[in-house]
Amino acid sequence: MNRNLLVRLHSLGDIVLASRTAVEMSATSFVGFACREQYKPVVERIPGNIEAIPVSGGWRELRSISSGFSTVVDLQNNFTTRLAFAGKNVKRFKFNRSLRRKVLRGTGVRVPWRAEEYLKTWSNKGNPVPVLNRYAMPPGNRLTVGIVAGGRWPLKTIPAGVTAELARLFCDTEGADVFLIGNSEDALLAQHIVDDCGYRNVKNVAGEGGIARLISRIEGFDLLVSPDSGPAHIASALGVPVLVVFTSTSPALGFWPQNLRGMFAAEPVPCRPCHRHGGKKCPAGHQQCRRLIVPREVFQEAMCLIR
Repeated sequence: MNRNLLVRLHSLGDIVLASRTAVEMSATSFVGFACREQYKPVVERIPGNIEAIPVSGGWRELRSISSGFSTVVDLQNNFTTRLAFAGKNVKRFKFNRSLRRKVLRGTGVRVPWRAEEYLKTWSNKGNPVPVLNRYAMPPGNRLTVGIVAGGRWPLKTIPAGVTAELARLFCDTEGADVFLIGNSEDALLAQHIVDDCGYRNVKNVAGEGGIARLISRIEGFDLLVSPDSGPAHIASALGVPVLVVFTSTSPALGFWPQNLRGMFAAEPVPCRPCHRHGGKKCPAGHQQCRRLIVPREVFQEAMCLIR
């Protein structure tokens, strides 16, 4: 059997978006998926004849690994990977940065869905929708909801006050168990939100473990409410209903399909999107994309996904 190498070193959302490319490659070959060590649990959830190859990211290491493969599909395509795979049989993902700049200038265009563009790097055929194996389901006796608290990019997060009120609405209206998830840096904020709620059905599990634990936590939810971030992509690939709350970013940046079902964005905010990752400081100084969010409207949109 052929041996092909897929390379996407980071980040969490991009690893998930590359999952279907790996699946399609594995239909005719063994696939080595080179990624950073922390993302190995994501790759291990991708169905097919696929093996995670954790790497530190140095070009010599990548070049050594590639010697055992006939074709390299380079979805990272940066200076390091171009140097590592020089002279190899390589298919490279090419990102249109000028188009992204047009999106950020508010010209009304949109970047093609990245999952689809990743797949085209390998083949013009196949289903681009990301997929991860799901091994567990919600308990079933009562609604179980996850809400992502915090995040790496402050302007892309759901405001803490909105998260607290959402948790109350799920508890009061639906009798739900609510879990606040996130990384270790978000644990303190999540605890403040729990304390603000004062509800025993709202629990802080942010930072409880690595990505493997995050995936297993998400697959046990009936519903996830998340900013435009990695956990939202995980939920979508697992088949867990997810409401993606867009603040300073937009589906027009290409990380979500145009027909995304499960999207909330406060309107009107003409300056959205203002940053490719979300940003740390509002260029306009008003943060309307976050301040105009009405918790009850988010709650109603979320419930529409599972009713």
